[in-house]
Amino acid sequence: MYDMQKLIRLAVGFLLLAVVFVTSCGEETTSPTKAKEESDAVILGANHADTLNSGAFSAEIAQELAGQGVKLSEKSTILVRDEGKEWLITDTENELAYLVTNGGDKLDVQKTGFIDYLGEADQIVEFWETYRKLYNDRKITKLIVHWNKKDSDQLYINIAENEMIEASGAAGVASTLKKLSKGHHTTKGDNWKGSPMNEVYIKKRGSQLVASATGPNAFRNPGQTWAYFVKVLGKWKVSKVESIEQRNMAIHTEILIHEQNMTDKIGYFNDKKTRIK
Repeated sequence: MYDMQKLIRLAVGFLLLAVVFVTSCGEETTSPTKAKEESDAVILGANHADTLNSGAFSAEIAQELAGQGVKLSEKSTILVRDEGKEWLITDTENELAYLVTNGGDKLDVQKTGFIDYLGEADQIVEFWETYRKLYNDRKITKLIVHWNKKDSDQLYINIAENEMIEASGAAGVASTLKKLSKGHHTTKGDNWKGSPMNEVYIKKRGSQLVASATGPNAFRNPGQTWAYFVKVLGKWKVSKVESIEQRNMAIHTEILIHEQNMTDKIGYFNDKKTRIK
């Protein structure tokens, strides 16, 4: 009997030791894990700020990131979101994007959603040139296809000294474009003139990609055009257009289709953080 009780006590003792050992092992492995998670933060030296401000992705930056497990293509591009404060590194080859923010003594690098902003901006410029050519060739039916065809569509065109033609909604815009091309207000021979868009802004509004663009081109005479676009099912569509003749630029004090002026707050935007080119 004595031997049996002794064996039971020994067994209980070994069990308690095992519990203590397992618990202590768990505590020892938790601390290094937390330390590792904290050290996983990706940073760059503050000395790289000037290089980032220049819009260059240098070999030094690539090497410093690679040493922390972030391997980016040498062809990665830099978008200066806020000079000296915020930059976006985009690697289109590997579809990776990282947001870099100035933390004072270091630059914090955080992975973000990939969007080929430069590629999208090029599409916007090309899209607008296609739009202008369709009008100038009087292919109005094909032109209207490129509109968003929503109630939120807006069209403002200045065709004479402070004389504005306005249209809203899909039907209104389509009807006005057809009238302009056929000679409404003596506009039969007028075309879109000027240079391609030279400023493009892109951002996400909810889950949708939207863009704004402006440039020295206008309907009828040289001037300025502002446009707002939305991407629908992988294709850019025109949502709002405003075009002013050069001779009326001095009295054109605000952009009518600017999101700040629209009742739904959806329209042209030009926040410098969203500027692509």
